Amino acid sequence: MDLLCHRCGNSLHEGEGFCPHCGAPQLVVDASEASGPQPPTQRLGVDPTRVQWRKAITSALLIAVPVGLLSAWAGDFLVWLLLEVTGGFATIALYRKRSEGMTDGRIGWLVGTLLGVAAAAIASATNSVQLIVQRYLLHRGASIDAQFQTVGQQMAEQMLKTNSEAMQQAPQVVHAWASFWLSPDGHAAIELITVGVMSAGIILFAATGGAIAGRILSARPRPQRTL
Repeated sequence: MDLLCHRCGNSLHEGEGFCPHCGAPQLVVDASEASGPQPPTQRLGVDPTRVQWRKAITSALLIAVPVGLLSAWAGDFLVWLLLEVTGGFATIALYRKRSEGMTDGRIGWLVGTLLGVAAAAIASATNSVQLIVQRYLLHRGASIDAQFQTVGQQMAEQMLKTNSEAMQQAPQVVHAWASFWLSPDGHAAIELITVGVMSAGIILFAATGGAIAGRILSARPRPQRTL
């Protein structure tokens, strides 16, 4: 087969590196090398060491709904604690399954914190709805006020006991603070403190569960997806 110049189309002799008519360089590519095995392509835009936030948010919200509802109804502290840690673990397992990234303690802590924030918001909203239903629909306002009154009385007595020196210097101020916990505003403050402490606990323990899951699951090989 005659060799032709790729620029001017004139005939060439075998082995000539340049066309004697136009001077264009002649590059020869071995077809066997060109058709050899190609290196595997890597998907662009995905960093396995960074959090894939869209899938992390989706995973956290799916687990946050049952965790938040059960947290509002859990009466035992150990059950409540186990629920938050287990929820963090489940969120990381779901995120690892849905994403193409890796997990470690840092990623687990971040995604677990995301779960805790969502679950705390759901638990707080559930507690508020429960109070409204019990007070206005079930007409249990008297029992609710009695519970707040008991807690306020305990806080007032504790304040008077722990501020004996202040009682001698400014008894009116101490008595005013003690009376505050027995007032409706004090009852509202007690509820806000309770919700705040509960929310902080949910976030902390959910993040801890996520960090533990991230460390444990990082040592396990990821299942290969088949096309």
